[in-house]
Amino acid sequence: MPYDIPKTVSKIYIHTGNVLNANELTQKAGQNATEEVVECLSICLSKYPSPFALNEKTVHLKCDECYNNDNEEDLALKTSVKIFLTTNEVDVLEDSLKNLFKELNEEVVDSVILAFNHGKDTLLADLLTLWSILEGYVNKQKITRIGVSDIDTDLFISLYNNSIIKPTIVQINLNSCCVVPEALQEFTKDNEIQLLTHSDSKEILPQSCLAEVFGDQTELKQKIPKLEWMIRYLTHVKCRGVLASKGYIVCLKRS
Repeated sequence: MPYDIPKTVSKIYIHTGNVLNANELTQKAGQNATEEVVECLSICLSKYPSPFALNEKTVHLKCDECYNNDNEEDLALKTSVKIFLTTNEVDVLEDSLKNLFKELNEEVVDSVILAFNHGKDTLLADLLTLWSILEGYVNKQKITRIGVSDIDTDLFISLYNNSIIKPTIVQINLNSCCVVPEALQEFTKDNEIQLLTHSDSKEILPQSCLAEVFGDQTELKQKIPKLEWMIRYLTHVKCRGVLASKGYIVCLKRS
C-alpha cells in the first residue's frame, strides 16, 4: 500500500527491532539482506496506518509492539554492526552512530564495519576524515573494534598506515571478487587483521525497492524518500556464537 508522506517530513527513521521475533517475516531460502530489510520495512510500516500524519520534519518509527528487542539480562552479549552510507559526508556518519546507541540503548558495541559510497577515485583524505569519527568512539570506549568493507587493497593499506587507531577488520564481497587479492591476504595476516567475506549488495537499498515499500504509483514518484544510511546489527551470546537479536535501523531522506 502507498504511504502518503506530508511535504513537511524530510527525514524518516525506522527501527525494525529484533527481526528474529517477527512472526510475519517470511524466511525464504537464499534471501539476501536487501530482500529481508524491504520485508521488514513493509511489516513495520503496516503497524502504522497513518505513520506520517504528524506535522513535523522528522519522523521516528520503532516497532516495539512488533518485535521485542529486549535481551536476557543475565547473558553476556556482544553486538556487531555494519553501517551502510550512501554519502561520504561526516554528518551522515555521525547521525548514524548517534542513532545506533540511542536505539540499541547499549554502552559499548563490539565492532563497527563501515561500508561507504566510494570508488577508485576515493581520496585517502576523505576516508581518514570518516575514520576519525570512528576513532573518536573507540577513544570514548563506545566501540571496541573498527573496520571497513569492500575497499581497494592499496587504499586499505594506506588507511592502516595513516590512521591512529588501526582497522582490525576488513570485509570483501566474494560475489564481485571470487579470489581474495594475495596482497590483501598477506597484509591482513602480517598485521593480525580479521578478513571476512559477505554477500551484501553493492547498493543495499536501491530506489526501486523503496518504491516497492512506499508505493510505485506515478503520482508518488516524487514523494518516495531515498536511503541516507542503514545499520544492520547482530547481537550474539558470548562464547556460544548463538544469535540473540538481529535488526535494522534505516534513515530515509526526502529532498
